[in-house]
Amino acid sequence: MNKSEYIPLYSVLRPRNLEDVVGQKNVIKLMQSFLQSNFLPSMIFFGPPGTGKTTVARIISELYGAKLYKFSAVVDGSADIKKQIYHDRDSIFSQKQIVFIDEIHRFNKAQQDIFLPMIENDGIIFIGATTENPSFYINNALLSRARSVKFSKIGLNDIVEVLHKAVSHLRITVDDELLEIIAREASGDLRIAISILESAYHLSDKSVISREQLMSLLENPVQYDKHDDYHYRTISAFIKSLRGSDSDAALYYMIKMIEAGDDPLFLLRRMIIFASEDVGNADPKALEMAVAALDAFKAVGFPEGKIVLAHIVNYLSTAPKSNASYLGLAAAESYFREHPDLEIPRHLINDSSLTPGEDNGNYLYPHDFENHWVEQRYFPGHDDPPKFYKMKLVGYEAKLLAYWEKIKNSGNGSSEPK
Repeated sequence: MNKSEYIPLYSVLRPRNLEDVVGQKNVIKLMQSFLQSNFLPSMIFFGPPGTGKTTVARIISELYGAKLYKFSAVVDGSADIKKQIYHDRDSIFSQKQIVFIDEIHRFNKAQQDIFLPMIENDGIIFIGATTENPSFYINNALLSRARSVKFSKIGLNDIVEVLHKAVSHLRITVDDELLEIIAREASGDLRIAISILESAYHLSDKSVISREQLMSLLENPVQYDKHDDYHYRTISAFIKSLRGSDSDAALYYMIKMIEAGDDPLFLLRRMIIFASEDVGNADPKALEMAVAALDAFKAVGFPEGKIVLAHIVNYLSTAPKSNASYLGLAAAESYFREHPDLEIPRHLINDSSLTPGEDNGNYLYPHDFENHWVEQRYFPGHDDPPKFYKMKLVGYEAKLLAYWEKIKNSGNGSSEPK
C-alpha cells in the first residue's frame, strides 16, 4: 500500500452499524428509538475521548438518510462552516442535513451562536461532540435546543473484545494478557487501544507480538495521562508549588499539563479556587486577577493564552499567602452542624417580621457612630461567640487586623452616636 493511502487501523475497524458500537448501550438504545420514530433532534454528545461519538454520528446520519457535514472546532472556522452549509442548503438537490462539530467546546459563545438559526429556522440537525461538561462549555441557548447525550468510558472487557477483532484483522498472534495490558493502558479510550496494538504490530515480525515489543511502547518515563494518576499527581504538585511560592516549579507543572492535553480552563478554575483558599485577604486582588485570567484566556485562546497562564501562575506564586478564609469556612461549617438552630438576636430582625408585641431590640446603626462601628451582638444564640476568621499577620490581611484592633480597642464602641 502506498504511504499516501495509509488508513489507521481504528478507522478500518470503525463500526458500520449501531449494534457494533461497544460500551454505549444506553446511547444506542436512544438512537434506535429516535430512528424508529423517523426523528432526530439536535444533540450534544459528551464523554471521554475514544468512546464512539463521531462513529455514532456517522451511523445515524446514514440510517436517517441525511447528509453529514463533519467539522472540527480545532481546525475549522465558524464562518467557513456557515458559508458551506448555507451554500449547500440553497441547492435544488438539498436533503436532510446533519452538522457535526467535533470539540465544540473549543468555540466561544459568539462562534456557537451561529448554529442557533440553523437549528431554529433552517431545520438543520446539529450534533456537537465534546469531552467536557456541556454545562460549563456550551451556551445555554444551544443547550436548550439540543439534547445532551452522555457517552460512558468504555469498560476493560469491551476494549479487549475489540482488540480481539483487531488481532483477527491483522492476522497476528497476541497473548490475552498483553491485550488486557493494552486495554488498561488505554484507560477507556478505544482509539488509543487500537493505536497501541497497531504500533506493536509494526514493531513485530507481523506474525507474533511479544511482551518486549509491547512494553517498549508503554514504558515511557514521561508518560502522562490526563485522566489517570499522573494527572492527579501533577495537579497536586502544581497547587502545592503555588502554595509554596515556587513559581518556577509551578510553571514547569503548568507546561507539563498543557503539553499532555489538559484543559487550560481546568487549570484556571483551580487557580481561582487557590486565590481564595491560599491567598485570601493577604492579597484581595488575587481573586480578581485569577478571574480576569480566565476571561482573558477565553478571549485570546491558544497559543497567546499561554502567556496569560504564565502571568497568573507567577502572580499567585509570589502573592502573600493566608488560608484564614478557608479555615474560617471550615470552622463555621463545623460549628453550624453542632448548633443549627441558634436564635437570631432580636435587634437584627426587621420590624415587619416581628409578631405583635415583640420588642425590636433597639438595633444600633453603625454609620451613626465614629469609625462606622459600634459594639453590639450579631452572632446568634446567647453563649460567647466563637471566632472563625482568624486573620494572619501577612500582606493586606495584616493591615486589616491592625485596623480592627485599633478601632475596637480605641473606646469607640460606645452606644452614644457621634
